[in-house]
Amino acid sequence: MEDPLAPVRERLGPGRSALGPDRSYAKEEWSIEMGLDYGYVGSASLKQGLGTVTEQAAEIGIVASRRLDDGLVGIVGGDWQTFSFGYNGANIPLPDNLTTLNAIFGCDIEIEPSEWYMRIQLEPGVYGTWQSLGWHQVNIPGVAAFTNIVDEDFQWFIALRADVFQFFPVIPIPGIRWQFAENWLLNGSAPKPTIDWKATDDVTVFVGGDILNANVRLADSNPETLGNRSLAGALLNYFEARAGVGVSWKVHPNLSLQAEGGSVVWRNYDFTRINDHVKSTMAPYFQLAIRGQF
Repeated sequence: MEDPLAPVRERLGPGRSALGPDRSYAKEEWSIEMGLDYGYVGSASLKQGLGTVTEQAAEIGIVASRRLDDGLVGIVGGDWQTFSFGYNGANIPLPDNLTTLNAIFGCDIEIEPSEWYMRIQLEPGVYGTWQSLGWHQVNIPGVAAFTNIVDEDFQWFIALRADVFQFFPVIPIPGIRWQFAENWLLNGSAPKPTIDWKATDDVTVFVGGDILNANVRLADSNPETLGNRSLAGALLNYFEARAGVGVSWKVHPNLSLQAEGGSVVWRNYDFTRINDHVKSTMAPYFQLAIRGQF
């Protein structure tokens, strides 16, 4: 059968597909998956009366995979993600941008032929702000994920993500993929669960959610304070939850375009070590993406 998890990876993009979908169908030649995302979030009010915020977010990811041996697939790549914020207000202590730049090294291991697979992936890189990417921002998050391919219509996976910049250093993340009708797919894979309807061979409409996240360390020279606590060298866990509807158009067998829009329903700047956070109200968003496989 064809690779049943390819649609899951296509929706997520190569930089965010480590939490379950395996590449057990990789060939002996190198294959490349690439993704380019750009999104804009409209004005939202920051809690605590700090002012308002708009946002531009972008991500570029590329992953190459190759079958190294029976039951073993090697994975190598890289990912760049950035959030750029525009604030309107006085003395807002939040960073103007968050930037992550990391390599991707991993492997898929066949535990039980055609049924159980394990993903091990490390993402060494710098996780900070554009003005302060240095040794103090170096981090090596990792993922251990297990995929069970029940049949071509149903697969489930469970992942453990480890990140010392995160409030909970290790978190479990489950997911499923269920082709419950001929043209309908329940893509329950974090961080972008969707329900997909295949309108034509080349056009798919989807509705669902998306969770964007960046765990970074601010510069030791950061002069800002929040609640009378210094933000110099502070760890920041940024979370953004979206709900929307979109369409994917396969313009070429190896290239697709995605467009979606909806609402950012939750946003949180969580400064874990000083036990303080800043939230915002809801705001509209739109996003464009390109996916390629070569």
